[in-house]
Amino acid sequence: MKSIFNKPIKYLSFGLKSKSGVNNLGRKTVKTKSKGKSKRKFRILDFYRDYQESFLVLKIEYDPNRSASIALICFKNGLLCYIIATTNLIKGMFLDNQNLLGGTTRPLSGYSYGDYVSNIELNFGYGSKIARAAGTYCIILHKLNNYSLVVRFPSGEEKILFNRNKGTFGIVSNINHKFINLKKAGTSFLKGRKPIVRGVAKNCVDHPHGGGRGRTSKLPVPSNFTRRVLKGVPTNKKPIKFLYKSRKKNA
Repeated sequence: MKSIFNKPIKYLSFGLKSKSGVNNLGRKTVKTKSKGKSKRKFRILDFYRDYQESFLVLKIEYDPNRSASIALICFKNGLLCYIIATTNLIKGMFLDNQNLLGGTTRPLSGYSYGDYVSNIELNFGYGSKIARAAGTYCIILHKLNNYSLVVRFPSGEEKILFNRNKGTFGIVSNINHKFINLKKAGTSFLKGRKPIVRGVAKNCVDHPHGGGRGRTSKLPVPSNFTRRVLKGVPTNKKPIKFLYKSRKKNA
């Protein structure tokens, strides 16, 4: 485990400044973020994977900015870059994108029905956006025509994507991340999270639900501390493009 926590490559990382939930005017906009976040460096990852050459996995590293592990790879010409590691990647592996192995990237047209694919592009050439968290993956369902296919997302939603969009074969690493128990509030505080207090437990100047003597009934329209309505209104501002099947709704 000692090699996992090595320092990152200097020119592939930079220091991050904690925002602590305030905007450019210094006003608190997110009340559940704290200044107590530990120092960290941001690793520059390659989400485009345009360089389609064989590569060697130098090491698997811990990334404090995401739930998945990352892999440092080296191409034949000596180029180094970070990628999101899949479950099968280990130190010393030599992979070729022509072979269908975990960690290799190719257009979605190169996959068959039922393949597990991660790091998928929503729009061609804009880099991977979907299935980048630990243990997530998408499933290739079927091809509609010569230009598009249907992909099931981790949320259960099915979308029509352009078959030239790139995707990485395999499941994202660190699949046991959801079972991690932080054990104490201090660990959560060092990750930049503050306790979430109910609105009815606050004073009336801090929240629309606060105030009163004792416990009072809720307002007719539940809202947050900025009086934005939370229930009964759509939360998706933009229309969902190329939707094939909506996600599963709770019974």
